[in-house]
Amino acid sequence: MTSLAEHVEGEACPHLAVFLRTADELPRVVADFYALGARRGGWLAHRTLPGRGDRERALLIGAGLDVAALEAEDRMVFVDLDPDTPPEGSADPWREALDAALARGLTGLWYARFPVGEAGVPFEYILAIEREWHRMSRNRPVVTICPFLVGDVEGEEALAGVQATHTAVLVPGDAPGEFDVLPRDPGR
Repeated sequence: MTSLAEHVEGEACPHLAVFLRTADELPRVVADFYALGARRGGWLAHRTLPGRGDRERALLIGAGLDVAALEAEDRMVFVDLDPDTPPEGSADPWREALDAALARGLTGLWYARFPVGEAGVPFEYILAIEREWHRMSRNRPVVTICPFLVGDVEGEEALAGVQATHTAVLVPGDAPGEFDVLPRDPGR
């Protein structure tokens, strides 16, 4: 068992996947992630499905994150993902936004999104978005956590695809902020 903070400390540019047993785990996991990012002076960005920003905001508030204060300080944004946009180049606009945040004195970008499987966004599309995100964020002060519902990642090939695009795969522990790290080899 490791804490999220311990795992983030061990990575130069963590791009983490987290496997959730149910969608009910999402708000706590993401709120803990953003709270850590806020304590470290980060700029927080939450990607939502179209029209779900208010719902996601309410879930994070319910999990204890002071979203209103972070938004008022220009430290947090909610951004819709357009599933009709091709994945290629989809992360490029974030490069300028990150540079602007760094110029304001923030330490980096802390990014999370909705879990794969919501609203029928295909798994393969999300993996293509993940590859673009990893390309853009490589060697930049970016910490990413990508939620996946366990039932939406079936088979060793799907697990291998998730592991190939992330620096680690985590599973939430019993206490807030605690995680188990899955081994890199899915056959272990």
